[in-house]
Amino acid sequence: MKKLFLCLLFVAPALFSCENSDDTLFEESADTRLNAALASYEKLLVDAPYGWNAIIYPKGGGTYGFHFKFNDQNRVVMYSDFSAETAAKPKESSYRLKAMQTPSLIFDTYSYLHILSDPNPDVNGGGVGEGLQSDFEFSIFPDSLKEETVTFVGRKNQSRLVLTKATQAQATAYANGDLAKAVLFNNISKYQTYFKRITVGNITYEITPNQQTRTIKLTWLEGNVPKNFTTGYYFAGASLIFLKPLVNGSQTINGFTNFTWNANPTQLRFSAGGANTVVQEAIKPLSVDIAAVRRWWQEPVESGGDWRTEFGFHVNGVDDAFGVKDLEYEDKQYAYYSYVPGGDTRYEVFSPIFFTADALFQEYGHLGEPPTFTADGRIILTARGTFGAVPTSGPAINSVNLLYEKSGYYLIQTSETTYDMVSAKDAKAWISWE
Repeated sequence: MKKLFLCLLFVAPALFSCENSDDTLFEESADTRLNAALASYEKLLVDAPYGWNAIIYPKGGGTYGFHFKFNDQNRVVMYSDFSAETAAKPKESSYRLKAMQTPSLIFDTYSYLHILSDPNPDVNGGGVGEGLQSDFEFSIFPDSLKEETVTFVGRKNQSRLVLTKATQAQATAYANGDLAKAVLFNNISKYQTYFKRITVGNITYEITPNQQTRTIKLTWLEGNVPKNFTTGYYFAGASLIFLKPLVNGSQTINGFTNFTWNANPTQLRFSAGGANTVVQEAIKPLSVDIAAVRRWWQEPVESGGDWRTEFGFHVNGVDDAFGVKDLEYEDKQYAYYSYVPGGDTRYEVFSPIFFTADALFQEYGHLGEPPTFTADGRIILTARGTFGAVPTSGPAINSVNLLYEKSGYYLIQTSETTYDMVSAKDAKAWISWE
């Protein structure tokens, strides 16, 4: 014990001396240095004379474009490509730079940036309680600060925010409403058919945009062989910009520009790959995936699961055309619609699922015969009967009548775990399964 005490007596001064030595490494205190760093970050943001073009990559997927103009009064004016309104109307809010676990840039009043993080799915189409899993507080790392480009990382969801110094022409374009012109592309969703095509040069592409995930799929034929290309996109200035270009032989498409929109008749025009084109409706796929119908039907048979949809049928340009989300059963609320393939031994089951605070319930539904798979890649579903107290009118009856439409459906695989079932009659009705 005495030896230990003596050792501590000798060690303590050494430690104390070392600590004093650390303090003398810098002429200024840690707080002073930190405040100076924050001031330099603010100067970098404010001194960009024409503001910053920005791209944010939320954790939940997609890519969104912004334009920011910061001032030295902790105010920022922004445009966003989220919607036609946010693209046309500038919004001013506040920001601040603050020392947290790392120096941070915080957008601290509700702004266009917050729309992506809003927990209400009616605001951005994201998940309940989490939105699109984006951020409005960002960590700053000195190594990511460049004169022309600055990269931030979201503190909660690790969204990546990339700012690039804007030119005078770009700032003028935002002020003149050019971003709103680019967002005219979103009117492609107003076409009533699921399938849409454009012709660029002498190549016809089937164009399938997903405005939720901010992706575009282009499909074309080389002989009879289908080729596919998928990329993310965002809007900047008057253009829709691909995250990666499509190179198809001598043709290169980096995105679309020069948008015009006519609501009656429905007509969206733009330029792609140096050529003008117009979006045309089509009632069947450019190339039918013959095996897709059996893949869709077989997966739940093998796994013992089901296919689910929250919104039911999209018809003639209207989501949830029959209002299935308004269904109720006694004290139970609507959860989703389910389709359970029966395999070789059981009937198919199509039914709404209801819920209370602690359980799910299948109160009624429709039974179907085993489906018919046609040689041209359609599935035809046939009614058999019902179970439970099936309503005689309303969303459930309207939905099942369309499900059993005699022309059947094409199945379009949209990801490893999702399919769209599209009416083979006119492609103006479809249902998305997951």
